[in-house]
Amino acid sequence: MIAAAESETPDPVAIQVAEEIDTALIALSDPDRAKGTRAYLHSDLNHYGVPVPEVRRIVRAAGKTRPTLTHADLVAVTRTLWTPTVHETRLAACLWLEAHTDRLTLDDTALLAELIGESGTWALVDVLSGSVAARLLLREPRTEAVYRAWAAQEEMWLRRSGILAFMLGVRSADTFPRWFPVLGEIAEPLLDDTRFFVRKALGWVLREASKKHPDAVLAWTAAHVDRISGLTLREAPKRVPEERKAPVLRAYRERA
Repeated sequence: MIAAAESETPDPVAIQVAEEIDTALIALSDPDRAKGTRAYLHSDLNHYGVPVPEVRRIVRAAGKTRPTLTHADLVAVTRTLWTPTVHETRLAACLWLEAHTDRLTLDDTALLAELIGESGTWALVDVLSGSVAARLLLREPRTEAVYRAWAAQEEMWLRRSGILAFMLGVRSADTFPRWFPVLGEIAEPLLDDTRFFVRKALGWVLREASKKHPDAVLAWTAAHVDRISGLTLREAPKRVPEERKAPVLRAYRERA
């Protein structure tokens, strides 16, 4: 049975919602899938083996039956789902926040940072940053300063999150002019980071930006071709026609 953290006073609403979600997850458990997913993610958590779409469906169903939960209740549900060392309940916590991003505030970035720091895997981090944090940025631009600070941190998952938090901002044609210059400022000093998950995040967000603004992304990569990694460069213009990105790729290959 799911329970609140030992250091917290149990929240009856949170316990009820979390137990409902946990029960539904257990009903769909698949030991073979759980074994494979745990190995794929190199996870130390327990796994039920429930596909992500099913976890999302269960979380949304639980939320729809309780449309009047307070902000405190929403946070309590998140923390209650996060407490067990089970991948799917922690993923449910992330997706619960995703489903209620419209209720989050600037102060909730502290909760996001806490969960990101405890995630230990891109499978949780990317929901918290590329979805929850990114959606919050569009509603609350003051989160920019928080995300800049995340990207400046040495801790890998928080740094990755500080990049991915701008994904939706640079992907939309309407918000691209506001957020692409910010992304460029954040990304420039991170080009020297040699870690896979940082380099991949840079390339991923640039790739999203290139879908509607390929010229801007090509110009940015060309300006940094002397420092950009091959991984980031492979990702960034992936959606750009070969003939348009060929000069940048050639310049990368020919660099000293």
